[in-house]
Amino acid sequence: MATNLLTVPLRHADPVPLASALRAYIEHSYDQHPDMFRLDITELQRLRDAAVAAEVRPSSISMLTRYFVQLTFITAKFPADINLVFTWHLCLGYAKAAFGHADLQYERANLLFNLAAMYSLLASEENRATVDGLKRAAQYLQAAAGCFAHLKTAVVPEMKLNPPEELAPATLDVLTSLMLAQAQECFWQKAVLDSLKNSIIARLASQVSTFYAAALTSTTRCNSLRTEWINHITFKKLHFTAAMQYRAAADCLANRKYGEEIARLTAGLDACAKALSSAKGVAKPVIEDLKGLQTKLKSDLTRAERDNNLIYLEDVPAESALSAIKPAVTVSAATPNDVSDAMAALQTDKYGEPLFAKLVPFAAHQAASIYDDRRDTLVTQLVIRKLDTLTVQLHDVLARLGLPGALQAIEQPVSLPPTLLAHAEEIRARGGFDAMRESVEDVRSLYYVASSICSNIAEALQAEQRDDDSLRQRYGTASWRRAPSTEAAAKLHSQATAFANTLAQAAASDEHVRAKFREHEAIFRLLSSSVPGELENALPAASVRKLEPGLETANAVLRERLNDISRFEYRRRKYIEDLRERAQKDEVAGLILAETTRLEHAVPLATIDPSQFEKLFTTRLAQLYDADKERVDAEHDEQADLLTELELANNDFRAALAHSNASDGAVSDRERALQQLEAGYVTYNELVANLDEGRTFYNDLTEIMAKCQDEVNDFVYSRNMEAHELQTELNAQFSRFAAPNPHGNQAPPPVPPLPPQVAHTSSTPLPAPRAQGLPPRMLTSESNSGVWNPSMGIQFGRQ
Repeated sequence: MATNLLTVPLRHADPVPLASALRAYIEHSYDQHPDMFRLDITELQRLRDAAVAAEVRPSSISMLTRYFVQLTFITAKFPADINLVFTWHLCLGYAKAAFGHADLQYERANLLFNLAAMYSLLASEENRATVDGLKRAAQYLQAAAGCFAHLKTAVVPEMKLNPPEELAPATLDVLTSLMLAQAQECFWQKAVLDSLKNSIIARLASQVSTFYAAALTSTTRCNSLRTEWINHITFKKLHFTAAMQYRAAADCLANRKYGEEIARLTAGLDACAKALSSAKGVAKPVIEDLKGLQTKLKSDLTRAERDNNLIYLEDVPAESALSAIKPAVTVSAATPNDVSDAMAALQTDKYGEPLFAKLVPFAAHQAASIYDDRRDTLVTQLVIRKLDTLTVQLHDVLARLGLPGALQAIEQPVSLPPTLLAHAEEIRARGGFDAMRESVEDVRSLYYVASSICSNIAEALQAEQRDDDSLRQRYGTASWRRAPSTEAAAKLHSQATAFANTLAQAAASDEHVRAKFREHEAIFRLLSSSVPGELENALPAASVRKLEPGLETANAVLRERLNDISRFEYRRRKYIEDLRERAQKDEVAGLILAETTRLEHAVPLATIDPSQFEKLFTTRLAQLYDADKERVDAEHDEQADLLTELELANNDFRAALAHSNASDGAVSDRERALQQLEAGYVTYNELVANLDEGRTFYNDLTEIMAKCQDEVNDFVYSRNMEAHELQTELNAQFSRFAAPNPHGNQAPPPVPPLPPQVAHTSSTPLPAPRAQGLPPRMLTSESNSGVWNPSMGIQFGRQ
């Protein structure tokens, strides 16, 4: 078995109850019964168990690929978070930390990592002393490189959180280049066995060195590799630089370029010396290979210098004057077709029938939620809210005109007007003053809950940022090479800021509502009173007089105009109620299911995306609600006409009242009192709507922030574990090499103890945040019906 290759170890995973999690998720989140998928659930659990226990043998490739292909397919059927944490252990560095995420894409990423690792391990088991063994090893290594490259470009970006360091782009770049370097090395070795021309072998060696150099460059952005690996890559880069110069020197000798031959032999020996100076931790067979080359270079250089000094007398050029040797690339990252196009692979018989093929895709559920959101936004924002604004304008005009108080003071100079009695009874039926006071306190409490979550999010991110900044200052930017917190969690920091701004706006709206409540508190108490006669006694009485004919006529006309407006307002309220009920009954699931079936038949096994339902949404919303949007304009015009007629009638009434014997101070006082009570009734209804909207707003915002808090918990946990691993590696480097550190000649800073939520041992890895009872994810899609999102703005407490 070859021992001079670096192989990627398999990552170990903790067992998970995948079957029960899938069953529970289908039962609670889908309309289909989980028993329909009993065999699919059992088979996926079997595939998972087999994949995490894979042994190093060729048959494991097919088994791992099958699970990867099936997992790729079901990510279109389920959301990333199925309420199951997948925990995988690191394998490249010194620390054996475990990272857990409730993310199917995280499971898929780790699986592909292990598939690539399996290819590298199989390559190391080939007999590379034979041509066939070299070919198979090269194929395995190119497949490994392809898997790592595909992992970086197509799988890791699908994860919701920043990946652990071993899945970070820089690490995957190192592994991809390393696999290509070793594959190219196989072709170089085959060229040596086949005794190809020295010039060709030199070009092959040049490319081997180039690949190793690329891997070495990527290690400067990577914190997850052992120092021994970095030394090995450095060593091999220099080894093949020396091998390249050796073969180029042999070609020079054949072409009578004696001075250049000496220069290249000297350059090869320099590369050998540099390699041996960085050989700490490099495997003995690798060192022995280079020493054998070094011996040959020394022998040839002694012979070449003797011959040149005695016979050829050629000038020896400086190494910098030597022409570059053009690399010959013979390998590439070859992602297996079944990995790069898993859906096409499922259309063959290699991996069995697609699991959960009859399950309605999660995208269809997302589409239904998106439609509900869009419909509710259209109905609320473009129809109901505009009609509510018109109603507010109507009440403002009535208040300005002193109506209906002016009429009530004339028509009911002593007893309570029937409309006022009805309004008082309505307020008492809704709980009156006490119910509103409780609602004000409820909204205040909900604000404090939301504010607490927002503060926890901000504090957790700020604490992690302070710790990271402190460690970066402690070890130096050159050593502490991971991304700063504001870059690693840019989205989370942005969300935290947005939440804080949103809550600040909400607090202002809340205060506006409370101010109105305090302003009208006395009126609300009076309208809510159940004490007999209290409301009637609060109104000043006017003398009862017979209305003069002119005033009586003007009064009748104005009363008719007010009745027209009352009927108009009643129709509007009834229309809004009917519209809300119609929107609630607007079920689009059947249409989405039919469209999903059509799409799946058109392109079998294709991934369904919510955007594919856009035409369906646009057509249906137009058919059902365009008339409602037009209704707003009609209501605006009709209200304007009614108010014009009302103002004319009110002018006539005021003129007649001014010239009548009914115009006295008592009537004016009663009018003002009645108008205050009428305004109180309108304000009560307005505040009830504001408080209901505020309660819904805070509940939805709290749900969204709880999801963000869950992501923050995951991020902080991951960063703490990553920081501890990096500290361990840096301190190990300081100890082994006594390298200069940011503290001058002092001893290297020790690794501080981890916080309680991170401290663990390799034998008892810490569970992921959800396993410790931290808040679970509360949303399963980006769009949830009725859930507030920042683009909607804050509407309650309209000012």
